[in-house]
Amino acid sequence: MKKIIYLICVGIINNVTMQAQNAIPNGNFESWTSTTYNVPQFYIGSNPSTFFKCNSAINCIKTTDAYHGSYAVQLTTNVGTDTCLGYIMNASNPNGNNPCQWSGGIPYNQIPTGLHGYYKSNVVAGDSAGILVAFKHAGSCLGLYMHKFYGVHSTYTPFSITFSPSISGTPDTMILAAISSDVFDNIQKNGSMLQLDSLSFTGGVSQPVDFNGDFENWQSQTANKPNNWYMQTDDQGSGILQTTDKEAGTYAMELKTFLGGKGNNNIPAANSAGISTGYSLNNCGGPNCQRGGYPFTNQIDTLAFYYKYFPSGNDTASAGLNFKKNGNSVWSTGSPLLASATYKYVEIPFNTFNLIDTVIVSFQSSSYRDSALSFIGSDFKVDEAHFKSQPFAGIKLYNANAGISVFPNPSNDGLFTVSNIKTFDLIRVYNIYGQEVSAQIIKQADYANIKINTAGAYFVQVNSSGRITMQKVIVSFN
Repeated sequence: MKKIIYLICVGIINNVTMQAQNAIPNGNFESWTSTTYNVPQFYIGSNPSTFFKCNSAINCIKTTDAYHGSYAVQLTTNVGTDTCLGYIMNASNPNGNNPCQWSGGIPYNQIPTGLHGYYKSNVVAGDSAGILVAFKHAGSCLGLYMHKFYGVHSTYTPFSITFSPSISGTPDTMILAAISSDVFDNIQKNGSMLQLDSLSFTGGVSQPVDFNGDFENWQSQTANKPNNWYMQTDDQGSGILQTTDKEAGTYAMELKTFLGGKGNNNIPAANSAGISTGYSLNNCGGPNCQRGGYPFTNQIDTLAFYYKYFPSGNDTASAGLNFKKNGNSVWSTGSPLLASATYKYVEIPFNTFNLIDTVIVSFQSSSYRDSALSFIGSDFKVDEAHFKSQPFAGIKLYNANAGISVFPNPSNDGLFTVSNIKTFDLIRVYNIYGQEVSAQIIKQADYANIKINTAGAYFVQVNSSGRITMQKVIVSFN
């Protein structure tokens, strides 16, 4: 139906004072916006798209204005922060404009000659609504048919689609979709409406068990999105979850890698779910393509947060920072995040060396390179994201320096000792550019002697049974 939308701009910015004081507003993920809506059983609908992408009213409606029975479905194209057409479909992975390449659908082994139903419409001039049906066997397309609707029909009007040429074999799957605007020709007019009821296949065949063509069966669904964040997801908000499995407070952010598409042909692939305080321009790559973010001027600081991660395969989650000045990227850094069954505290120290005015913070459930289907399901949870210069008031924060000592600090000859560590702890030393200059595993002692040959500021990172702590040390040669 529509290609995956990789960075959807849906942050709810509703507290100007908070923005000025905190470069990661809602970093503890306690503030959410929720909506509840209905969708025809056995279908997915466009309501998540209006919620996550367009910030507009739901546009797939269960209406009591039915031709027969109690309910019909009404689809409308709405404009909010973006344009969202109304749609329903029983495909599960509708990537690209060729329905024969969509996955999902419902089981069906009949060979109908057509489709019959009733509709109302209020399609804006220059636009067209539509309904399409595809029949497949073992993944191969046996027939694809579409019917368009135009103009205003204020009373129920019958329509029929003749499947010509005929379905070329016995299918095992049927896909049906209905749309309020002509998305295939990139035409979406605000207010175009299509209402459908009493759909049935013709030609003396039985109807699919999971067809629900009379739209009498509906199910209620709820969607949540974290305020003040942009989301990397698809039209259904896949992989964006509110969780009560938190480090502190009531909620945390949960991101799950989902089935999506890759490349111009939308080949099925794992798509990372992500959140960011900024967003990327369409068809643009690199840090200078990012917009948004929040005011931030600290050249030296530390990003801190807690996370859990259950990767699929050898997948890795990630945290990233992009610092900007006057709209241009000045410096970027980040860290891969490995598996952790319990909440782990992480610090990412930085020094931008140059003046900055904005920071963009991002988290992803998979590496941007990880598109193999085996990575689907990677589950990443993050909580209490903050800069150490901007701690949360009244919420438990981990003391990264507890129990670990680095001395002398500053060191006048490049020698210093890290103490109060355990056997098999991993010690890494990084320079201010994020480059590793030393690494060792503690094998027999509860301390380590480290020699640095170049004056400067360094960060000593200790990984002790999965808990990462860090201290800054200054080396000089006086």
